[in-house]
Amino acid sequence: MAKFSLIGNPISHSKSPALFRAAYPSGPHTYTLLEAPTCKEALRRFTSEGFTGTNVTSPFKDEVMEYISFPDNISSILGSSNTILCKEGKLHSYNTDYYGVRNTLADALEESSPGWEENPPAALVVGAGGAGKAAALAVRDMGMKVWFANRSSHTAAPFASKIGVEYIPLEQIPLVLPQTGIVVYNLSMEIEPLRHASLEGKMLLEANYAHPNLTGKGAARYISGRYWLYNQAIPAFRIFTGEEPCTGAMKEIMGL
Repeated sequence: MAKFSLIGNPISHSKSPALFRAAYPSGPHTYTLLEAPTCKEALRRFTSEGFTGTNVTSPFKDEVMEYISFPDNISSILGSSNTILCKEGKLHSYNTDYYGVRNTLADALEESSPGWEENPPAALVVGAGGAGKAAALAVRDMGMKVWFANRSSHTAAPFASKIGVEYIPLEQIPLVLPQTGIVVYNLSMEIEPLRHASLEGKMLLEANYAHPNLTGKGAARYISGRYWLYNQAIPAFRIFTGEEPCTGAMKEIMGL
């Protein structure tokens, strides 16, 4: 039996334990919430209490990289991880948020615009936390022109330059929005530049599934963060267990 967990703060609302139980309904493994005030304390508990792997959520996705011995390629590029595995006392990092965004949008685009790869839409990614960075890299790798919007340029602009996308401050969102077909929104509240903006004709993926802010903004297609959670959980659970999860049961738990 292996022990798995989620670290972050706050996490009491998380669907991850139920999702894991659905993925392996007859498996011997356990999945626990490890809520802690700091990343350091969460990882102390993770290592001292004998956990094999953990998912990582806000606000620890970037900070956790300080404790990683072996990052995979994507988490290394992002400087952010949402999945950690402990092997022989060493922490290995992965970032399946990347696949959460990429697979969610690819499925939606294939439904609405088969052959979209020949002429990919442009994308606006709002928010430069760990999830936002993963989203920016994912849509870039899908061949899209990307604007990466954040309030502060301190970390967002260097990251945008690193991966070859364009950083813009939040107040410039209304200027680029008419040129985009996809918006990936990673903030916990609605920002002023979007309050009166039109999302007509656009596909909108909002990361916050627990308390969404943009469901009534008139997007042509609104995609709940539940799809993102589902699509990032599949590769994360494979990394944890080496086993295929029960995706049908996972969808049922997520209401998809």
